[in-house]
Amino acid sequence: MPTLQDVTLAHSRRLSEIYRMRDLRIAEAQALRDLQLRDLAAAAKAYQRYDDEVAEARAKQLATDARAESARNAGLLEAVARRTDRFADAQMTRRSADTEAVLGRRHAEDAAARAYDTALAELREARDRKTAAHEAERARREALDAARRTHDELLAASQQVYRQAIDGALVKERQESRDAERAYLDAVRLSEAATRTATSSASQALARTLEALPDAREVLRQWRAALKTISDDTRQAESDAFARFRRELDALRT
Repeated sequence: MPTLQDVTLAHSRRLSEIYRMRDLRIAEAQALRDLQLRDLAAAAKAYQRYDDEVAEARAKQLATDARAESARNAGLLEAVARRTDRFADAQMTRRSADTEAVLGRRHAEDAAARAYDTALAELREARDRKTAAHEAERARREALDAARRTHDELLAASQQVYRQAIDGALVKERQESRDAERAYLDAVRLSEAATRTATSSASQALARTLEALPDAREVLRQWRAALKTISDDTRQAESDAFARFRRELDALRT
C-alpha cells in the first residue's frame, strides 16, 4: 500500500517529466526553425548582421570581464601588500616602544643605584647608621620596583597597541579585498546586462526583418503552430497527471 509521501513523490516526478519533455520539444522546434530560416537565401544578410552584432557584444563582454578580472587581481595584491606594510610598521613601532621601555628601566635602575651609593656614602655622618642604611635599602627597592612596574606597563601597552595595529591591518585588508570583489562583480553584472541588451536588440531587428520575408513568415507560422501544439499537449498532460493524483489521494482516504 503506497503512502501519501509515495503518491506525492510519484506525482512530482510525473510533472517533472512532463516539463522536461515540453522543454525538449520546444528546443527541437526552435532548432528546426533556426535551421530552416538560415537556409533561406533572402535571410542570409539579416542573419549575418545578427551574428556579427551578437559576436561583437560577446567580445565586448569578454574584454570588460578581462579588465575587471585584472583590476580585481591588482586590488587583491595591493591589499595584501598594504597589509604587509602595516604589519611591518606595527612591528617597528612595537620594537621602538619596547626598546624605550628597557632603556627607561635601566636609567631608573642606574638612578636608584646612584642614590643608594650616595646614601651609603653619607652613612658615616648619620647619627643612626642602622636606620639610615635600612631607609637607603628601602628607597632602592622601591625605586627598582617602580622601574620594573613602569617597564612592564610600557611593554603591556606596546603589545596592546601592536595587537590593535595587526587587527586593524587585517580588517582593512578584508575591506579592501571585499571592495575589489564587489567592483569586479558590479563590472561583470554590467557587462552581462549590456550583452543581454545588445543581443535582445539584435534579435528584435532580426525578427522584424524575417517577418517582412514571405518564406520566413511561413517558417515562423509553422514554428508558432508547433509551440501551440506543445503547449496544448503539456496542459493536457498536466490535467491527466493531476486527475491521477486526485484518484490516488482518494484511494488513500478509502
